[in-house]
Amino acid sequence: MNRIFVPQDFNPDNVALVTSLFQSLLTAEVEPSPAALRNWIFKWSELESVLAEVSSRRYVAMTLNTQDEAAAKAYGDFVENIEPISNEYDDKLNKKLVAHPSFNDLKSEFGIWFKSVQVSLDLFDPRNIPLSTEETKAIQDYQKITGGMSVEFDGSVKTLQQVGAYLERTDRDLREKAWRTVWERRLQDKKPLDDAFDKLFQIRNKIAKNAHCKDYIDYIFLAKRRFDYTPDDCKDFHESIEKLVLPLQREMYKRRAQKMGLEKLRPWDLDVDPLNRPPLTPYKTGEELIEKVDQIFEGVHPQAGKWAREMQAKKLIDPDSRLGKAPGGYQIGFDESRLPFIFMNSAATDRDIYTLLHESGHSFHQFALANQPIFPYRDVPAEFAEVASMSMELIGMSNLKPFYGDDNESIQRSVLGELADVVWLFPWVASIDSFQHRLYEYPEHTAEDRSDIWDEIMSRYDAGVDYSGLEAVRRNLWQKQLHLFECPFYYIEYGIAQLGALQVWANFKKEGPAAIDKLFKAESLGYSVSIPEMFNTAGIKFDFTPKTIEPLVQTVWDEISKM
Repeated sequence: MNRIFVPQDFNPDNVALVTSLFQSLLTAEVEPSPAALRNWIFKWSELESVLAEVSSRRYVAMTLNTQDEAAAKAYGDFVENIEPISNEYDDKLNKKLVAHPSFNDLKSEFGIWFKSVQVSLDLFDPRNIPLSTEETKAIQDYQKITGGMSVEFDGSVKTLQQVGAYLERTDRDLREKAWRTVWERRLQDKKPLDDAFDKLFQIRNKIAKNAHCKDYIDYIFLAKRRFDYTPDDCKDFHESIEKLVLPLQREMYKRRAQKMGLEKLRPWDLDVDPLNRPPLTPYKTGEELIEKVDQIFEGVHPQAGKWAREMQAKKLIDPDSRLGKAPGGYQIGFDESRLPFIFMNSAATDRDIYTLLHESGHSFHQFALANQPIFPYRDVPAEFAEVASMSMELIGMSNLKPFYGDDNESIQRSVLGELADVVWLFPWVASIDSFQHRLYEYPEHTAEDRSDIWDEIMSRYDAGVDYSGLEAVRRNLWQKQLHLFECPFYYIEYGIAQLGALQVWANFKKEGPAAIDKLFKAESLGYSVSIPEMFNTAGIKFDFTPKTIEPLVQTVWDEISKM
């Protein structure tokens, strides 16, 4: 993008230079006119975009190889030296913005952002600047723990993700060995992970206290700009899932056990084909995965296919799992370039197809909103951002021939697995979200208390899996969820968004590409409108009450029952 404010030869590591740019924005004499204020806003947005891209690219480099000390140092130095400058000036620039005579004149253009600005002013406390840096570094320490996890299995050193692929094998003894091997390794780091969480928990409670909030829940709902729902709404969601979705999951597990000839399912019986067919092997290499997913998108919507091919051509996807690479998967935006990047850990499984479909949905969102003029409008709330990604999973499963050709049995198995995951997701989201609410309502808890709380929640959402003799694992299953460490309270969004995605999928089944047109139109709005308006533009409802949940879950169950 052409710059109007930041020099082309800008050095993002130069503390004095970065400070001078922010200072020039702060001291600039902005004429009392909407045009002058708008121009000043664009300069500020440009600086934030440049710095955000530097941060994103360094984060990518660090997670691609957690053993790369230079990459870790480059990211750490930026977090420690540069991001605090931006955080410090945010409050000052927000005050300058609100005080400008033309502030109210631009509310129709920037109203959503202006509302966020006011929240930022209310939450800001200079004591939280070093705490935010401390939090980021603590997350980095956590990632070193998880990124270093590997085991000797089946003749070679493997990542836990690679061993996880064995849970689809038909040999039950091998599955059990793989499951136990992974969890024995995880439990070796139980205390380091507990200590990492304790440290992050303490930092976050300090941040909330400094911001004069009742507790961290109060703080995070404001910080996440959850203007459209409350903690009580989340608890209603937990209850609705327990009553409406959990019975379906229990029935599915009961049927699975019957097909497998088992009295009860064990945790290593959940991913294998219940009829003892070998795992689906849809591809061999990461490049093949990318190519065939691109073909899926070309088959469902021309714009989706075009964007997918652009990512392939520009090598904006790193698909393969390898030692030293951080676990998990994500999509991140390079904000100044207006380009997305996908990070994942593929293991040649059918599930990888849906992971790439999911992250590609986020990428399409990045492409769609690229013309939004200011940095804040290109940062969309997860409640809708995840609709963009989850919709592509459900829509993508309608065109699996690039992977399976005319093998309808394999296609049906893949689709059934995806829909089963949809049902599974709701209770897991409710579990993780209710766990967070319980923890942050109880700030004096210990690691043992944490395990007790999780054990209660596991019992509440018990779908019939037998953990006899595995109580230590059951009590610590929460530790595998990186969101609890890296991005607290970022999980209920998946449940809300899944309801939106199911609606998009239902529309696609009736309307075809026209449903995707509406989705992309909503995505192009960025965060220039409220979340309910985004949903409405996409042709769906922002509602997660039983009135919406029950018929959608029934639709999924009807599809599953056909197979």
